[in-house]
Amino acid sequence: MFKPFADYLSNKRFASLDGLRAISIMAVIWHHTAPAGINEILASIGAQGVQLFFAISGFLITTLLLRERERNGKIDLKAFYLRRSLRIFPLYYGTLALYIVLVYVLERHSEPGQAFFHNLIYFATYTSNIFVALDGRVIFYFAWSLAAEEQFYLVWPPLLLLAGSVKRASIILISVIAVCIVSQMAGQHAFDIIQLPIVIGALLAIGLNNESHFSWLYRILGQTWSAPVFFMALLLVLLGNILPGFIASILFAGLVGACVIQERHPLGPVLSLKPIAYLGSISYGMYMLHMLCKNFVTKLFSALQIHEPGIAVFLLTLIVATVIASISFRYYESWFLNLKTRFER
Repeated sequence: MFKPFADYLSNKRFASLDGLRAISIMAVIWHHTAPAGINEILASIGAQGVQLFFAISGFLITTLLLRERERNGKIDLKAFYLRRSLRIFPLYYGTLALYIVLVYVLERHSEPGQAFFHNLIYFATYTSNIFVALDGRVIFYFAWSLAAEEQFYLVWPPLLLLAGSVKRASIILISVIAVCIVSQMAGQHAFDIIQLPIVIGALLAIGLNNESHFSWLYRILGQTWSAPVFFMALLLVLLGNILPGFIASILFAGLVGACVIQERHPLGPVLSLKPIAYLGSISYGMYMLHMLCKNFVTKLFSALQIHEPGIAVFLLTLIVATVIASISFRYYESWFLNLKTRFER
């Protein structure tokens, strides 16, 4: 067996992924707190942090499913959905309940507040990415990305199971990717609810799980230069803002692949720094709570009559979100995560 492939299969936890999650959540918070007057592209680049989350999710979930089938000869869908539910639902619905109380108390008579209650059914059913448009200030709009992920979790595992072979599963993914790219190039929006990075991430996982495919992927993703080159190429594409969106989607998945195909890469020491890895480990809580933290920070600066706080809004929001997410993880989410271990395969 090709030694790098054997090393990859024996890796039970991809340490760099927490570091990538940390970059993702910091980018998202930057997008929502960038000071007025900053370059528009530089401010909006943070929105792409969500796309990196998607690529990680597509890769990781597919890898876990493939390895479960390799170990047990089957995929236990019931256990999979129980694990996902225990990880995602408690914080999601807990945060949604908190929003319901706050919006009712503070904004029930405002237009955004009334729209929030109108959209509540879509937030509660993970369909806001389909039915809720970004038109002005939309409370809880950030849930669109979680809706997209949840739809992937709902559809992809049964498809992988029904496909039987990884070859047929790959054909399904390649077909979806091709349709999405053609649709993008044609300026059509019929397939916009499909997040391309999550699909490419799933295809990456299938490729890395097969020794012959792994060998040629390793020539691209497994070199010393691979991770930093993908990272820099991604930055240039996002800053340039002139290439089709699917190029960035491919680069997001490429960056994930370069960081997991081998643990020793130049970005590894940075991504595995304890503070960075810790942010990644609580990134879900930070994502769910960061808009509440941002609103608190902006109201605090307003009360202190600091009218142009600049980058301080980002820094303080990051700090507050870290503290609140840490408390949530330790005293709330962890209880459900302990239950989740009963369904590990």
